[in-house]
Amino acid sequence: MIIYNDTSVGLRVVYSMPSLEEVEKLSYFIRKPGAVITVETFYEALQFGCVHGNAIQSLLQFMNSIANTEEMHCYLFSITDEMFVVYIPSEALQCSPEEACKDKSLVQRIETVMIHWMDQIKELLNEQEIVTMMDNCGPLPEIDFWERRYAKLLDITQQLEKSEVRHIQNILQLASSLYVHRFCEVANKIQECCLQAKSNLTFLSILKEPCKELAQLKPSQVASKLPNIVNLIRIIWNNSIHYNSSERITGLFRQISNQIIYLCSQSISLDKIFKGHVLSSKQVLADCLQCCTSWKEIYLQASQLHSKYSPKGWDLDETRFFVVIDAFIQRLTDLLEVCDCQHQFARWEDGEQTSLPCFGGLQGEEFTGTLQTLEDTFHHGLQNLCSVDKAIFDVTDNTWCSEFSRFCALVKNLEMMMQNLINSVFKTVYLFEEGVRLLDIFRPVSAREAIKRVTDEKAEEVYNIFNKELKMVNNILNKNTSSSSLHMPKISAHVYKLMGLKHRLETPMEVLQKAYFMPDSNTRKAVVSSCSQTIQVLDELVRKSFSEWSQKLDGQHLKSLEQPLMVRYADGSNQLDINFDKNLLEMFSEICHWKRLKFEIPQIVSDIYQEKDDLKLLRDRVVMLIRNYNRIIGMLSPNELSLFRDKLRFIDEKIQPGLTSLTWLSKAASTAFVCDSLPHVDKLQVIVDDYKESYVSICNLFHQISEALLVRLDENTVYRNLEFEDDQKVHQQSQLKIIQSAHHAIADILTHLNRIFNTDGTEVQEAWVAFTEKVDHVVEEALRRNIKKSMKKLSRAINGDSKTSPNPLLKVFVEPRQASPQTEPKVEFSPSLAKLEQILNILPQLISIISDIERLTEGSQLNPIHVNIEQNEEIRNIQEAVSAGMAANANLLQDCVKTWDQYRDIWKFNFEQDLSVSSLDAAICRYTEITNNVQQEETVFNIGFIVLDCSLLKSLLVQHCTEITQFLSQIRLKY
Repeated sequence: MIIYNDTSVGLRVVYSMPSLEEVEKLSYFIRKPGAVITVETFYEALQFGCVHGNAIQSLLQFMNSIANTEEMHCYLFSITDEMFVVYIPSEALQCSPEEACKDKSLVQRIETVMIHWMDQIKELLNEQEIVTMMDNCGPLPEIDFWERRYAKLLDITQQLEKSEVRHIQNILQLASSLYVHRFCEVANKIQECCLQAKSNLTFLSILKEPCKELAQLKPSQVASKLPNIVNLIRIIWNNSIHYNSSERITGLFRQISNQIIYLCSQSISLDKIFKGHVLSSKQVLADCLQCCTSWKEIYLQASQLHSKYSPKGWDLDETRFFVVIDAFIQRLTDLLEVCDCQHQFARWEDGEQTSLPCFGGLQGEEFTGTLQTLEDTFHHGLQNLCSVDKAIFDVTDNTWCSEFSRFCALVKNLEMMMQNLINSVFKTVYLFEEGVRLLDIFRPVSAREAIKRVTDEKAEEVYNIFNKELKMVNNILNKNTSSSSLHMPKISAHVYKLMGLKHRLETPMEVLQKAYFMPDSNTRKAVVSSCSQTIQVLDELVRKSFSEWSQKLDGQHLKSLEQPLMVRYADGSNQLDINFDKNLLEMFSEICHWKRLKFEIPQIVSDIYQEKDDLKLLRDRVVMLIRNYNRIIGMLSPNELSLFRDKLRFIDEKIQPGLTSLTWLSKAASTAFVCDSLPHVDKLQVIVDDYKESYVSICNLFHQISEALLVRLDENTVYRNLEFEDDQKVHQQSQLKIIQSAHHAIADILTHLNRIFNTDGTEVQEAWVAFTEKVDHVVEEALRRNIKKSMKKLSRAINGDSKTSPNPLLKVFVEPRQASPQTEPKVEFSPSLAKLEQILNILPQLISIISDIERLTEGSQLNPIHVNIEQNEEIRNIQEAVSAGMAANANLLQDCVKTWDQYRDIWKFNFEQDLSVSSLDAAICRYTEITNNVQQEETVFNIGFIVLDCSLLKSLLVQHCTEITQFLSQIRLKY
């Protein structure tokens, strides 16, 4: 720790040795390594003291006072070596030269001191050679070197001129020492070098300020300062005595080159370059490249001028100081290539990647994946190149060259991959705009010569697509087909067709004009020229169409507004039609389209066009009136028109002025007429809608009556005994309620409709009666269909149809009845066949159910509805089919029962007869066999729609056979 008083800032405490020249007095404290300072160990662990004045001189005096041995002299030499201080031993000054020369040991020690002086001077003289070998430094270190050299040489020269040195020189001269002559030569040499250093410093000093300024500049600012520096060097070359050698001036120019390389290297950020800051980095590299190129150009220009006008030649080997510049320019070019590749293959701009391009079509995702793979490959190669790091700017290091060669080989492969991708992508291009978009996507990479050839070919293909579109437009024009449209007049349709063709060309033409990156080939020039000519032709055709349309205009359109607003159709339908001139509407439409196209409308039609909105508004209102009126007429049938005769007559009287007196010119009166007529038409529309809704309701009720069938049959149900009859009665009562409800609803609707027409005239009343009779007839028809469908359903259940046999419907039991156990039983059906016929003969029952349904017309002379239905021939035929099916099925039942007649004899067995043993055994066997046979007989048979169950008969037969067998067995036991 050093404590001293600084003249500028005051008391300072530092942990390093300050400059001794600036400090007059200091205190130092030195602690032993690892020692702990306490009160007890203070003096042992700490060394301290003060230093006054020149510390080195004090130390030298101290050392001289200790000993004068040769070893001590050598030690003091080593101390003074670094400070270029001429060591003078004090022992040589204590006696005269004459006395000292006699002391041989002293002379030897003095010779040793003089030898050290010569070695010290020679070492100082050799420093110039060492600095000369430092080729990578700038001009400022060269100037600093000569400043230090001159200061040291001057200091030594002054020390050698001291009387003490002269005294020692006299001693050795008297002692005839061989070193005196050598020392004199060295002393003279040091004086010559001092003068040379002073001269060199004088001339080099003119470069100091310009070089300092140069060291602070950016590469883009350097070029303007270089001519002055070159001229200053020329001054040194022409005027300096010692520094004007080719070697030194060449070294000076090389130092300028080193300084330029250093400035450029400091301004370039390798991190930014390899992290994608392409645009800013390229600007910096371009500035550096321009700086280096300008340096060479400025030098060459100055060299030519010097050789031309200066008497002293310019004998310099410029390759010695430009070789580093050329190598550095190549490194800059390589880095520019790296930046370009990042922009071209990886979409880098200023630290950010542009969005990944989107490719359309089914292969779009595949193309994007290929591009992503290509970018990943490039980034991997870029990382290998980035590993060179700072060696990039070391032009003597070949590591960058080898790595960059590998990077260039990778880029070549990427170029091939990119060419293949471009060829694949453009196979899917069929639209000009899409082709231009893809060329724009590949624009960065097309800057490379190998890829540019491919993109130029694709640009020609894109031009050909435009050319095909152009030919297609010309073909359409040459066909000269007329244009028609349902939404616009003929001329307007034709003009818009021409404008559409023009738009088909203008859109890609606009895209092409913005596509500055596409090659300006002959194909492009031909396409642009042909497209411009075609557009001019289209514009001329549009102007020609307008001229033809204008010439056809006349003043007859105003007369068409003098006709009535409406007319009736001539087909006798009594409907209305608009009586507005269609040509006028077409003219309005034409004018509207021409105005959109910025054409000036002729005055002959311009006035009437001004009233276009009022006329269109009036026309729309008349069209609304006509549409509402025609909708009413169209909704009513001829018979219904009779019902609404009086109401329609009232409406006709209201609209009559529009058919006769009111015209399109009388806009105010016509508007009032329409506004007055529309409410009456709308009111009638409400009445007609109500009538139609009621009629639809009546039709729905008709359908409801016809579908409410009075017979219900379940295919999965087999009825027993009287279940069928009971189920039908319940069903018929529920359906009757539906029919009666629908009948009452129809009557209510008719009552509601009668209120609409009850105040109308006689003709309307007659039409009303006809309408109610029609409704009554339809009700009768709905009931007839109901009965007919019900009977058909029953007939199908009994007789089946042409495709299927009837399903089981009723279950009938075969029941044997005995007057006594000994009498033969009589077989009967349950229910009986007569009962079955009664159950299934439901027509009278159905007629009875609907007999309560009365006719809707009061005082009608027609038969009741149920009488007409009962007499209907179709329904009677269905009932006969049901009866026939029943009769046929009854015969089948009888035949089935007769199969049991084979067991009739068992009832004739006599329990009182006498039987022998053998007869008993035979009888037992016989009746046992009969029992087994009876048990094997089927008991349930499906006969048509009847399920015949013989289980009771079978059970009785088995029981009787069992009794006989038991009886015979008991008798047999008695024997």
